[in-house]
Amino acid sequence: MTTAQHPLDGKLKIVLLASDGSSAMESTITVAHQLAARDAAKVRVVTAVEALPAVTPEGNLPLTPEIEQARHQQLEQRVRDQLSRLVPESSAWTVEQIDGPPDTTIARVAHDCHADLIVLGLGEHRMVDRWFGGETALRVLRLADVPVLAVGPKAAALPTRVLAAMDFSETSERALLAALPLLGDGAKITMAHVVPRDISMGVWPAWDDAYENAVKTSFIETRKRLAIPERIAVDDAVLYGDPARELLGYAERTQADLIVIGTHGHNIIVRTLLGRTSTKLIRGARCSVFAISPERRAH
Repeated sequence: MTTAQHPLDGKLKIVLLASDGSSAMESTITVAHQLAARDAAKVRVVTAVEALPAVTPEGNLPLTPEIEQARHQQLEQRVRDQLSRLVPESSAWTVEQIDGPPDTTIARVAHDCHADLIVLGLGEHRMVDRWFGGETALRVLRLADVPVLAVGPKAAALPTRVLAAMDFSETSERALLAALPLLGDGAKITMAHVVPRDISMGVWPAWDDAYENAVKTSFIETRKRLAIPERIAVDDAVLYGDPARELLGYAERTQADLIVIGTHGHNIIVRTLLGRTSTKLIRGARCSVFAISPERRAH
C-alpha cells in the first residue's frame, strides 16, 4: 500500500457550515468557529431551503410569493441571530440561502467553493433528532467530494479523544490522516479494528492466533506509514463482534468525542468498514463523527 496522502494538507482554508438556525446547531457552530479561528479559514454558511409541499393531507396549501418571501426572511434572520449570539465575529462570514434539498445543496456548494471541510449537525439528544440528523449527514457524505464532520450535540471544543475505525485499507488511513487537523491539544487516538463475528468463531484457535498476529503487525505498519505527530498519543484496540455495535460501545466506554471512519474497505476477508457499518455508526453515535469517502477530491 502506498503512503496515504493528507486530504487537508494540514490546514483548513474554507469551511462550509450548514445551518438552519435550530438549537441543535449551537455545538456545530462552536466547533466550526474554533476550527476556522485556529487556521484563519474562511467560513461559508449555507442554509438549504426546501420547497413546501403544494398539497397536504388537509388539502391544497395556498403558497403565495409573499408567504415564501416571509419564510425565507424568517429563516435567514434566525440563522443570523444565532450566529451573532454565538460568534460575534461571524459578521465576516458569508451567509446565504439556497433553495433545494439539504443533501444535494450542501454537497454542490462545497464542491463549487472548493471547501476543505463540511461541518453540519448530527442531531440533538433525542433518538429521533439524532436519527434525522444522521440521515442528513449520511446523504451529504454519499454525495460530497470533501470530508464531512458531523458534530454531536454535546461538543463544546475540538475533539481530543478519538476512536479511529481501521480495516487497514487506504480509505481508513486517509480518513485518520484527514482528521488530524481537526484535533485539539493533548489529543489521543485509539485505532480500533473489529474482528467480525463470522470470523471470530473460535473453531480454529491456530487460525485465530495467526489472524490476531496479522492485526498486530498491521497496526505497527500503519503507525509507521501514517507518521502521526509525536504530540498525539496513539494506541490500538482489537474488538470482536458486530463492527458497528462494538465500535459504538467502545466509544461510549472510553468517552470518545470523535469517531473517524472511512466509508468502505477493500479488504476481502474482513468486512469491518462497509457502507452498512458506516451507516450504523453515523446513526447511532452520541459523539461527533468524521467521515471521508473513497476516491474523493484531494485538497
